[in-house]
This record gives sequence, structure tokens and C-alpha cells, in this order.
Amino acid sequence: MPTTYRIHPGIGIARLGNSPDAFCITPEQPAALPTDCDARGNPLVAPDGLTELVVKSFKDEEGRIKRQAARFQIFAYDDEHPDGRPLKLGDQIEGGGNAGTLVNIQWRVYLANKKSAWYQFLQLDGEHGYDPNHPLRNAALTDEGVRQRLIIDPGPRTVDHQTTRAAHFRRDGGDNYATTFPPALQPNSIDTLGDLLTDDIGRLLVLGGHGNSGSYLFDDFGQPRIVSYANNDGWFDDTSDGPVMARLTMFSSLVGQTRFVDVEYPAWVVCGYPAYVPEILDVVTMDDVIEDMAIRKFAERTDLYGASGTFNDPQRIAPTDEGALIHWRAGRLRWNPDYKPWFYRDIWSILYRPDQYNYLCDVLGQSNYPHNQSTRGTFDYDKLGCPPVVDREAVAACEKECIKQHHSGELFLEELAAELAVLETTVPGAASGSAITKRHLLTDKRAGKLRDAVSHFARNLVGKNADKEADDYLEQWLAASESAPDAKEKLKHDVDQILGADSSYPEDIADKFSRRVHEHLQKYLSGQLLRDCWRKCIKANTYDPYGSIRTYLFDLLRAPGEENQFMITGRPDSRVHNLPRMPLLAGDNPISNVLPSKFFRLTDYQYYVLRQWALGLFYNEKIEGWSDPDPLHPYAGWVNRTGRDVDRGVISNILGGSFCPGGEIGWVMRNPFIWLEPYRIKADRAFSNFGQTAAQANATHGVVPDEDYAFYAGDDLSQANDFVTGLQPGDLTKYMSVPWQADFNQCSTQTIDVTYENFNKIFSQSDNDALMKREQRIWETLWWPAHRPMQTFVKVIGDDGKASYVWRDWTPGIPQTDAGGLRMVTEWWRLGFVRHNAASDDQPTMSPPPSPPAYISVERTEQNDRKKEEKS
Repeated sequence: MPTTYRIHPGIGIARLGNSPDAFCITPEQPAALPTDCDARGNPLVAPDGLTELVVKSFKDEEGRIKRQAARFQIFAYDDEHPDGRPLKLGDQIEGGGNAGTLVNIQWRVYLANKKSAWYQFLQLDGEHGYDPNHPLRNAALTDEGVRQRLIIDPGPRTVDHQTTRAAHFRRDGGDNYATTFPPALQPNSIDTLGDLLTDDIGRLLVLGGHGNSGSYLFDDFGQPRIVSYANNDGWFDDTSDGPVMARLTMFSSLVGQTRFVDVEYPAWVVCGYPAYVPEILDVVTMDDVIEDMAIRKFAERTDLYGASGTFNDPQRIAPTDEGALIHWRAGRLRWNPDYKPWFYRDIWSILYRPDQYNYLCDVLGQSNYPHNQSTRGTFDYDKLGCPPVVDREAVAACEKECIKQHHSGELFLEELAAELAVLETTVPGAASGSAITKRHLLTDKRAGKLRDAVSHFARNLVGKNADKEADDYLEQWLAASESAPDAKEKLKHDVDQILGADSSYPEDIADKFSRRVHEHLQKYLSGQLLRDCWRKCIKANTYDPYGSIRTYLFDLLRAPGEENQFMITGRPDSRVHNLPRMPLLAGDNPISNVLPSKFFRLTDYQYYVLRQWALGLFYNEKIEGWSDPDPLHPYAGWVNRTGRDVDRGVISNILGGSFCPGGEIGWVMRNPFIWLEPYRIKADRAFSNFGQTAAQANATHGVVPDEDYAFYAGDDLSQANDFVTGLQPGDLTKYMSVPWQADFNQCSTQTIDVTYENFNKIFSQSDNDALMKREQRIWETLWWPAHRPMQTFVKVIGDDGKASYVWRDWTPGIPQTDAGGLRMVTEWWRLGFVRHNAASDDQPTMSPPPSPPAYISVERTEQNDRKKEEKS
């Protein structure tokens, strides 16, 4: 195939920070620490010259949070590297009819923030399109031109490796773009959305804003104020998102000139709030969400999910073939019932996550620590990872007995008798008018004749003896049966003769009897009876000591469609009585009665692989000798070998739910229509392409800067969506709360009404219904503690110099109220970061967690440190 060039990660994540200069690089592996770097964005490396070093601190010397940069690089795809290889300056490249040496990389990024001009966030309203009457944010501003000013639009910026190593998304915009920024705000104005720079080998680093949020409504009494977790008129923040484009510059020795080649398609960058708990993943990550969508909507794993009968020869559908995908989605799709996931790679990586919440909240301790990995806990990986053990010798002996009975006709008769048992109960007595009595349709005489006919057929088909290995016998049976249609027809005729006509039976019974026998005969001829017998052999000779534990845990899971079920008691469909469904986290809408979704659930794919595991259909790769994973550090072995690895590694650190509205980005991410393909956002090319085309750059030898083509820019950023054309800058983060600190503060716990499944709110007062009020039940539920902890351990050094660990609130003095949200606007940077405790001995968690604890909160900037605050 011709060489193509792609940017990875497909979606990069940058993090806000209020340090003016200090920054690091956001993690590119799951649950990893940021990479330390110098002032030019070059990673610091270990003495081996290869291993990138992680940060020692998340804050600068003044206690301010370092920004984290999203790093982008180019991968080349060709016949030799179908999964891609990192492209380096000096490599040979080709494109546009030219070939040469890569000497430079130009990058173009366009960040924007559309939150204040977008619709109000009202839980799940709008996920499938907004009602024409859905309210807007800042609805009092009705003039379209005025509303356009609600968009923070600094315009695009361009950098490269040789001449312009840095650029800034500032209010002034330089000479090439008419920016729009909000007026003076309180408590913090916004004058930039971030910066760009390239490192010494041409990779791009995107730095977001400084965490500034403010309102222009501050002249009136009581302003500025927070009145909602999601929608606050007058407010702006400096989160952002937008496309990332790249152009390769080669020197072609054939023509003695520079030539330019654009990468295949833009990537995207999201600038979100800090990751305060980088080494603990959410129960569902954004990678889980996209992986599930890729499987169910883009036919990416048709060996797992597809049409029945296709799993052994999976369909191949290109992710960009919209017509074929629509046709495929409309089919009768199912999950492969025979697929076996790997325990540590696919199962333990899910089960491990809730255990870590012991270090982030009180709730699990209050419930007697059900999620722990001790031998008494429900999450002991040695037990959960023990697959059923099959006695292969006993199975082999049993299979031979099945073959013997198949060959002699005994298997045919035994299974036929079982199938006819129900039918026989309906046969009346012989004498007219006599009482209904049970008569055997399969008399001894008939049974003997049927056995002889079947046995005679088998001997003629594959020989007198059946002393063969199971697979060999079945293969020979099927091949011979296929090539002997006359013999099969004769057997069917002989069976008809044996059944005969019996006037003592009602006609309908005789017809049913004959039909059942011939249906059973077909199972015999097709080998199904033999396969079923072998399955019984395996089941009878399988030892599964921990199967009941797996089943118990799986039965607790909230299945798709059970988002509004808390616990199910007294109902026929209750799997586990008197216990809440899991995960016990708040859902996409535990607030209103419109589209309620009270509680959280796993993705369909996660639920599917856990079902296979519960059934005993899984491999333990450690037992098999395929790998040696560390159960206590399940992501430690992650290596980014391909571009897709980078895509997944980065986005696994983004919250994947619940989306109310969520963390960095929300439920729009599970909409297949915003994607060109999995992990690649569909971009509006009018706002992602360079100002000049690659052909124009070739014609001018790159002498005319791209910025000089900016006057060709057309429309303003849109205040609406156009998923057919693609997304514009700001179109991902606009769904999130404004300012982000309001939702971040209040998404700690949620009181959920579990009185009725379909209602989040009841209004007993309207009818003076005292009984309804008395029966009302409320459950206080966590949101996502891996992003917003409730309590953490803090290390304290006593007067004797010895360390102890204190369990304390993570946000002391900041209540989960609107007033607390306003305080979070200025206090977010003081919060501590939760990281692995080097003093811990990395033992499985027990009840209670061990001391020293595995995770502690560090680097909190205390309120009384006024000197540092004033100096900053």
C-alpha cells in the first residue's frame, strides 16, 4: 500500500495548571504519572537514554499546579509497518509524486471554547438531538452577533521545528486573526487558551489554559455566584478543544527543492482540568467507551460481535464505509458465545479498579470493605483467575464411549426417548372413551428396529469399528455422510417403514411422532448428537471450585437496561436478593424525571467479557505461560508499540462515565456520528486545514508563511452542530459544565431516590400523600472518586520524627454546595494529588487497608501559606 501518515494520539489530553511556566507531559499509558521534561518540551530520560522519567512533583516551587501538555507525533503506515511506526526527522518519506528526506514538520492547532454560547446541560436531554425549545445558556442575550462573542476564539496557531518553535493562543491574536475573548471577569479573567511548542525532534506539545474562570456579572450584589452544577450565566472558563493538523516538509534531491505532504487526517486535542488521581483509573474509562462503540457501531471486532454463523470467518467492513455499516448494524447481531477473554488483560483490569476506591472514599469502609484482594475478600485474583480444570483423560474416555454409542445406535435411541417423553404424556388409551393413560410411542420392538437401522447405516458409512479419535471420527463421519445421499435417503425410508401407520393413535399424534423422529435423525446425521454428547463429557469431568464466586459477582452487576434498578427483591427476575446492583455509582441522570438513568453500569463489551468469565470461558495467561502479569500493577506492562496503543493509552486516563455531564468530555463521545473512525474525530476541514494547500506551498517553496493565507478564512465558528460536515474547535468541551469547577466540586456524592424505578423525583405534597412520603427511600451514592476523591490518607511526621497516616477530607473547608463551587473556582489549585506511596509494601488490600497505605495525598498547598500566595 502507499505510505500514509497519521497523527497519534487521535485524541490528546492536555491539563490545566496555574503555574505560569512549569509544565510536564500528560501520561501516554494507563494509570501512569506524567513525563518530566525541560522548558522546550523534551522529555527527561534515564541513563539508558531511552526510558522517559516521570515527574517528582505536580506543582512548582510556589505550590502552583504544573500544566500538562498533550504530545503528538506522526506515524508512517506502509506494507512493512501496517500498524505504523514513529516517523523521525531524517527519515525518507514520499507523497504527492515526490520523495525525499523529512527535514521539518509544521503543526496547525485551533483551540476554542463554546460553552457559554451552547445549550444548557440538562442531563440526557439533547444526546439524540435538542428540542427546539431547549434553553440556551445566557439566554437573555438574544442578538446573534452578541452571542457570537460568547465563544472564546483565539484563532488557529502554527508552529514548526525550524523557524517558529512556539506560539500562543492569546487575546492579542498577533496580526493574523481577529480574536474574541470575554471582557474583564471576576474572580479571574481569561486572556489565553494556551500555547504550542515543538520539541527537538519535531513532536508537537499543546498546553491548555491556566485554570482561570470568571463571570462578567460582578457589579450587582451577590455576584459573581454559582447557581448550578452545570449552567451559570455570565461565566467562562479556559478549558478548550480543537483539531490538530500536520504537514511534512521533505527535501527532494531529484528536484533539489523542498516539497510538502499533508498527513492523512487531523487529530484532536482536549484541554481539561487536572488529573488529581493519575494512577487510579475510573471503573469505565473513555477508552472503554470508545472500544465498546468501535465493536458495536464500527464492526471493528466482528470475531466478537456480529451476525450469527460468521464468527469463524468474520466480516470485514471499513470504518468509513457508512452504507455497509448501516446495513451491518441493521442485522441480527449477537456476541460470540464461544470467545474466551484473557483473565489479567481483559477481566482483572476491570475488577481491580473498584478495589482502589478504598483509598479515595469512606463508603467502602462503611460497608465492611467488600472490595478487597485478601483471601477472605471477594476480589482474590488467585481464586477469580482460576479457570475450570478439565480431566482430559476422563473426557477422552467418555468421548470414546460417545463414539461407541453413536456407532451402535444407542446414542440415537437414548436421546430420542428423552425428546419423546413430553409427547407421550398426551397419548390417549386405545379403547374409545377409556381413561387417558400413558402409552409408549417408542415400543421395545420399534426401538430395536430403529437401533439396527441406524447401526447398519453407520457401519456401511465408516466401517465396522469405531475405535478412532473423536475429531477423526467426526471428520470421517461428516465427509462420508456428505458423499452418500442415497444411503441417507434409504435410512429415512427405513425409519418410515419402522414407524408404520397405527390407527390406534390420533392422526395429529402420529404426525408429531413421525416429525420428531425425523428431526432427531437429522441431528444424528449432522453429528450434532455426537457433539452434544462430548459437551456433556466435558461438563461431567470439569472441576470448577470457584465457579460460584464468579457467578455471584457477575449476578451482582447491573446489566444493560437496569440503570434504574437499585436492588431487586421479591421479583422473579431477581438474581441476588437484598443486595444492590453494581457498580453502585451515580448514573447519567439521577436528577430529573426526563430520561432517568439513576445508576451507572459497565459498557456492553465489559459486561460481555465478564459474562464469558463467569461461565468459565476464559484463559489465565499466567497459567498458560503466555505472559507474567503483575496483579497488583495491572497496567505496568503497557508498551506503546503502535499508533493505536498511543491512542488508547492516552484516552484511558479520561473519565468514561457517568456523563452528568462527566469529566473532561461527556456523552457526545459515544455518538458514532462524530467519528470518522474509532479514535479519530470527524473534523470540519474548513477549520483544520492549513491556510494554504500543500500544492501552494510547493509552488512558493514554502517561502510564503501559512499565516499570510489567513484572509481566506471564511465563516465564524458556528453556534450549532453539523455532524455531517464535522466538528469545529470547541465542539467537544461545550457540553460540559461552566465553569468546570462547579460540577467538579458537586460531583462528589448524589442522593438518589430509589422509591420507584422510573422517577428521580416524587411529589407527594401535591396530593397530601403521607404514605408515599413515608415510603420514600433515598440512597447517597458516589459519582467518580478516581477523579474527585472524597477522603484520602495524608502522611504526618510526628515530633518523634516517625510517620503516621491520617484519613481526612480531600477538600476540607469546601462544601459540596453552590457556595462551595464558587470557592472551588479559586481553591482548585491548592488540592493535593493522590499518588502511589513509595513506603507501602504493595500488598493486596485487606479490611481495613494496610498501613502504610498504597496511595496518599501529597503536595496540598495549605491556606495559611500566604507568603507563597502573595509571591505568586
